[in-house]
Amino acid sequence: MKTLCSKITKRWKAFLEFREKKRTTVLADGSLSIRPKSYSLLYTFIILVVFMFFYMTIVQNFFNYFGFLFFLRNLPNFFDILIKMVTQFNLSYLPNVLGPMVETIQISILGTLAGAALSIPFAILASQNIMGHKNPIPSIIKFFLSIIRTFPTLVYALIFSYIFDYGTFIGILATILFTFGIITKMLYEIIESLDLGAFIPIEATGATKLQAFRAAIIPQILGRFYSVVLYNFEINLRSSAILGFVNAGGIGRIMNDQMELLKYGNVSVIVLSLLLVVLIVENLSQYLRRRLT
Repeated sequence: MKTLCSKITKRWKAFLEFREKKRTTVLADGSLSIRPKSYSLLYTFIILVVFMFFYMTIVQNFFNYFGFLFFLRNLPNFFDILIKMVTQFNLSYLPNVLGPMVETIQISILGTLAGAALSIPFAILASQNIMGHKNPIPSIIKFFLSIIRTFPTLVYALIFSYIFDYGTFIGILATILFTFGIITKMLYEIIESLDLGAFIPIEATGATKLQAFRAAIIPQILGRFYSVVLYNFEINLRSSAILGFVNAGGIGRIMNDQMELLKYGNVSVIVLSLLLVVLIVENLSQYLRRRLT
């Protein structure tokens, strides 16, 4: 057994030496240039493993349970729905969409603003360079944020529906919590990447951390913070559209109702209205982010 292990070790060392020789180039002046190691094979292997895992757990299980003929037999239903959405397009349903659409936008705006406001103090506490490298508070805050970011907005809305019943209020709460987790993480990463050349001297003069942060850090991160908030608003607008599926208000509520009633012409009006609003908000947000950065 020892002999086998020693042979394997020698072969492995020989393989590594061979790989290093292939990466080594002798320059004209006699010096050696070693190319960095390539991990493309490793990355390819990991991607293949992940793909096979999901293929086995989702695709193969689906076909084993339902059968391939079931899949082919029901695939045309998708195109039937699309055809009905086009042929039964009902523009007269548009007035019924305006109220829930405004509600969706309100949920997104209120949730984004409140979540962004809450994220600022927690981002400061989570910044290791601001709080000090030996301070345990940033690690605790980051662990707490990891838990917050585990669940999407829809899951939070479903949880809050059991606590506060249904309505727009739980949609706003879910959006606030999701926004808080995302913006806090992005903000403390921005702060930790900054140069503290001005922060440390200001704090050394006797100013508090908050005063030093306001004078030295805020001017550096303000534009990027606004950009992150606008980007998160785009995300919230899209996700708030499906909050209605758990009766958390917004346009998703009437979309769910119309789909259950098989009113595909009304569904197409809802989808187009939502698409138009998302495109307007996305282009406006991109314009503002370019101005801020």
